[in-house]
Amino acid sequence: MKDVQNERDNRNQEIQKVGVKGIRYPITILDKEHGYQNTVATVNMYVDLPRHFKGTHMSRFVEILNKYRGQIGIKELESILYEMKNKLKAKSAYIEIEFPYFLEKKAPVTGAKGFMEYLCCFYASSNHSKIDLCVEVNVPISTVCPCSKAISLFGAHNQRGVVKLKVKFKKLIWIEDLIKLVEESVSSDLYTLLKSTR
Repeated sequence: MKDVQNERDNRNQEIQKVGVKGIRYPITILDKEHGYQNTVATVNMYVDLPRHFKGTHMSRFVEILNKYRGQIGIKELESILYEMKNKLKAKSAYIEIEFPYFLEKKAPVTGAKGFMEYLCCFYASSNHSKIDLCVEVNVPISTVCPCSKAISLFGAHNQRGVVKLKVKFKKLIWIEDLIKLVEESVSSDLYTLLKSTR
């Protein structure tokens, strides 16, 4: 069978990123309290296309993802990038893994338990020998409205918001610790359940 992707391209044009985008995929993430948490991610995977190739093998991206789906962590991200470059004969590789992460939270007064959702993303790239790893957490929060506070004698209303925190890392960093850092810095964190019906 003719392999068009591996045919020589004489146009002498490199492409910075080619790949697959928006793959919905079940993954397992490290969980600080319970060990692991299963979730469903949206995955984007890219490599550069050297000037002498006409195209890349899109199915290789999914093959690599299948191999590492059991756990996504720092070691796995580096290995995935290496394998993408190796299998697709590329100099650079990129992967973005966006997923919902859930934490059980107790209401501050009643102790009622509920699950809070946080949208998170791993970004990893490898260009030649340099590897960059980042994690982003989106934390829903509540802050006191400064205008309302300025004109109120006895109180002020709150307003909802989302804090996006993106951190570059080399060693293991827990998603829970980043969420806690944000929630301890705002007027109030949010809860899905404040009181039970009992």
